[in-house]
Amino acid sequence: MKEINIWSGCSIGIGAALTNPTELAFRKGNLKNHYPVEFNGKVFRDAEAAYQNHKFGHLQQDMTIMTEIIVAKLQQHPRLLKTIAKYGGVAWLEQCNHIVGVRGSRWEGLGRKSNFIQCLISAYILVC
Repeated sequence: MKEINIWSGCSIGIGAALTNPTELAFRKGNLKNHYPVEFNGKVFRDAEAAYQNHKFGHLQQDMTIMTEIIVAKLQQHPRLLKTIAKYGGVAWLEQCNHIVGVRGSRWEGLGRKSNFIQCLISAYILVC
């Protein structure tokens, strides 16, 4: 599969499933499944809810917590892990984007220039 934009508005299921606000993607009709995440002993409706509950406001700390949350998500939803591998693993993720249209977002970017994609790649490597 060629690169995709990983965000809640992605009409390609894996693109919507790999973003953090999967409940938003579900409400938009881009997902048929829910992706709750258990993190630090609590179940959150999605990775975005877990992140919002644990973020610090400092980029490096937030990237660490983001990566930990995505690790939990990939471990709890192994189908996502298998799909990433099927499409080419890290090499495929490096070609993907995370552009959501939030002005001044520190998470947006193309490939590894996106802090979100960096966290996703790190989480994928850790789980593998």
